[in-house]
Amino acid sequence: KHWGTVKATQRLIELCNISSGQYVLDIGCGTGYTACLLAKDYRVGVVAADIRSKVLGKAKKRIAKEGVGERVKTIEADVHELPFPSNTFDAVIAESVLAFCDSAKVAREVYRVLKPRGFFGNNEGTYLTPPPAELLSFLLKSYGLDIKLLQEGEWRAVYGAAGFEVVSLTVYPFNYREQFLGELRVDGIRRRLSAWSKAFFDPTVRRTILTATDRDTRQRLRQFLSHVGYGLYVARKVG
Repeated sequence: KHWGTVKATQRLIELCNISSGQYVLDIGCGTGYTACLLAKDYRVGVVAADIRSKVLGKAKKRIAKEGVGERVKTIEADVHELPFPSNTFDAVIAESVLAFCDSAKVAREVYRVLKPRGFFGNNEGTYLTPPPAELLSFLLKSYGLDIKLLQEGEWRAVYGAAGFEVVSLTVYPFNYREQFLGELRVDGIRRRLSAWSKAFFDPTVRRTILTATDRDTRQRLRQFLSHVGYGLYVARKVG
């Protein structure tokens, strides 16, 4: 997911000082939009890594369609144990990845594979204010929602504990209309409609939708979303 749409992705890349000829790792690459963007617009070599083979298949199709196969390579990998030597990449990009992982362990792995003075750019969901514990418990029981979002200071601490120097940190409120239109731009109308169609016929998703028609549930969801924004975090490997 591109929090803040492609504009945020481009801003993150610029903050990492990514330039032609560099070697960049895109972890949790999804369908490959950012990897292709890096290859086309910034003229860098990219490794697009994701743990999901089916998603990587979609990324490979996008890479072929965009004609960037010489610059972008894909690999199925767990971000907790990256299969690369230390000091390999000039920059690492992540978008909505660490909140689904052991963020401390991933940050240490990213630090390891970066070259000295290399940049880690992370676009991650961030709590603007901490939601009530009872609200999180309700969402977990109702939807299985167990995303490990953190507040700005907590994310900063994750990078610091891994050895990073945080050089840029900006948190934004979430614009849902803008996000919806941005996802259409990334996926295209046909692919997005296909995803919605598949989701509708998924029993778990349908049960969630039916639950969400309850007024109290909708109110709790709105309450939760009022606490959520996203942050553009840029950290540099010391040394």
